Amino acid sequence: MKTRLLSAVILLALAVPLGILGQSKIALPERYKKWLDEEVVYIITSHERDVFRQLQTDRERDIFVEAFWKHRDPEPATPKNEFEEEHYRRLNYANATFGRSTPLPGWKTDRGRLHILLGPPRNIEQYTNVNGVFPVEIWFYLGDPELGLPTAFNVIFFKRDGAGDYILYSPTVDGPRSLIADAMGGYRDVSRISGSLSDDMAAYKALQELEPNLARQTLSLIPNEAVQPGHASLASNRLMATIFASPQKKVEVGYADAILKYKDFIEVEYTANYISSEVQVQVIRDETGSSFVHYTVEPAKISTEEIGGKYEVRFRLTGRVSDAEGKTVYQFDKDFPFSLTAAELEDVRSKSISIQDAFPLVPGTYTFDILLKNVLSKEFAAAGKTVVVPRPGGAVRMSPLLLAYGAEKRPSPPGERVPFKAGDDQLLCQTRKAFSAKDSLVLFFQLYGLTEDLRTSGTLRTTFYREDKEFLSRTAKIAAGPAGMSVVDAQPLVDFPPGYYQVRVSLLDGQGREAAGTKENFEVSLAATVPRPLVISKVAPSVMKEDDLFTTGVQLMNTGDLEAARNRLADAYGRNSGRSDIAIAYSQALFRSNDFRRVKEILLPFAGEPEPAAEVLALLGQVCHALGEFREASTHYAAYLVRFGANIDILNYLGTCYFQLGNREEAVKAWTKSLELSPNQEKIRALLESLKKK
Repeated sequence: MKTRLLSAVILLALAVPLGILGQSKIALPERYKKWLDEEVVYIITSHERDVFRQLQTDRERDIFVEAFWKHRDPEPATPKNEFEEEHYRRLNYANATFGRSTPLPGWKTDRGRLHILLGPPRNIEQYTNVNGVFPVEIWFYLGDPELGLPTAFNVIFFKRDGAGDYILYSPTVDGPRSLIADAMGGYRDVSRISGSLSDDMAAYKALQELEPNLARQTLSLIPNEAVQPGHASLASNRLMATIFASPQKKVEVGYADAILKYKDFIEVEYTANYISSEVQVQVIRDETGSSFVHYTVEPAKISTEEIGGKYEVRFRLTGRVSDAEGKTVYQFDKDFPFSLTAAELEDVRSKSISIQDAFPLVPGTYTFDILLKNVLSKEFAAAGKTVVVPRPGGAVRMSPLLLAYGAEKRPSPPGERVPFKAGDDQLLCQTRKAFSAKDSLVLFFQLYGLTEDLRTSGTLRTTFYREDKEFLSRTAKIAAGPAGMSVVDAQPLVDFPPGYYQVRVSLLDGQGREAAGTKENFEVSLAATVPRPLVISKVAPSVMKEDDLFTTGVQLMNTGDLEAARNRLADAYGRNSGRSDIAIAYSQALFRSNDFRRVKEILLPFAGEPEPAAEVLALLGQVCHALGEFREASTHYAAYLVRFGANIDILNYLGTCYFQLGNREEAVKAWTKSLELSPNQEKIRALLESLKKK
């Protein structure tokens, strides 16, 4: 059995960590600085700005800019990006029209900023030649309630002291007083108008005398809002804050993090095409005591390609498990191809799609990164979750709570593994924790480290809270079961009013003290039914034991538990010695244990195959090298270079073998080639220079 394992076994521990959000910011080239600080300064979010400043190359910045506009495109299916075109139309208009009476460019003026954010107003009222009143403009807009804007509002600009450029007017900060001037351009002494009125009221009365229509609009930016002179218009304050924050409500900025985190791991054509997704992960221990990570990925949208009357989807999922230092513990790639009819596609788009799978994982605390690519549409989704796999024994604890919308009894053949199945219970779940009153909420969790006393006298208390107030509580005895027992509990929701809830499950000892607990939030929807996803899953109908032994053996090797890794891989090799992936992984563990003879014995049969794996030739060369069998080692190294091309380490090893065999000419050739590939090898350079002197 031939397979490519260079990234999965030999180089797995050397993989570059996916998380690189902490990179330092560097100086931007001028064209990107202009884009960031001038062209999109009012519409880019602070988070997007921070991510952009962390990008290291022009290629990464170009990808980000493309993604920035794509995630604001109201009609992605059309060739034009209407949002981008409208934005630059507003920007160009602002630069051409505003700022004529100021040294500032148009986009930096208050009117320019509002024009860029809101576009042209429905109407403009100008008060530029009113005796005793400084120049004023009132822009009238119809608002978008989805952005939190009122249905209609004004934005007012004025020239402070009658000079300079128009600036924003605030009914609270500026008030009518700031708009009034005498014939000479100074402030009118409005306090003399009426000694019984406050200054604010007096100023308003004065403005009424000068221009009644303007006066009515200066107390609030919201038409018909009743505000008395001297009282703040809170609605006007909220309006301006909402206008300036509106760009942040138009886009989900998760794409920015995804570009920064995964830019080195996905092809260029994918990078700008990020789609949001939701991920759920649950660790479930089976009846043998082995733990499996069950996960589901639900992309926000699905793109297809019509081929022969069918709508084809080709998902490729890459998973990576890493430890606290970012070192790769396990990595895998899986394909999820499927076809849909037109009716099925319409059904999926009205609901969602759930990609589900499971894999074994050794105990520890990890970060699980998921990268889902649609290879036809060149889109990608990504997410990361913390995964805790409990060790056997230890203190009493409870797994995280999994909420499902159903559970079905489905007995399985021995060895079959189905995502989100615990024993005979198939849990029907999705990432969104929403249910209807017709549903029964299914609670699943596992108990670890139960003592005999807890199994016989302990109870489980399940409490539901609605808006932080206890809604329902019930208790039940713990049924006798194994230390890693699973609990599947259903709660009908027919009496649960629509709203947001939290459910908490507590394990109580015989004295009513909590020994462990877990909780989760959920929603009871107003809708009569909640759409459920189409599930695409990897079901292993008859899992070979050596598969799990191989997978967990590699994981143990990468966590540093060499002895346990060697034992598991030896077991896997004993079950199927003809699998090259198992043989290579087992040999890697043996090599780290300095059992060079055994490695050579295992790998030599694979070296004679028509297309031996790169790892076979590299490891054989290294073990023969370690055994002092330099001639045979050089043969394996040379075969590697012929088949797989130049490799710095292999060239250096080959040069050393030739040197040990007394063949200095060939040694110089190998080391010279190595230096051509990587000039900064001072030890190799010094060695070559010493040889040339002899």
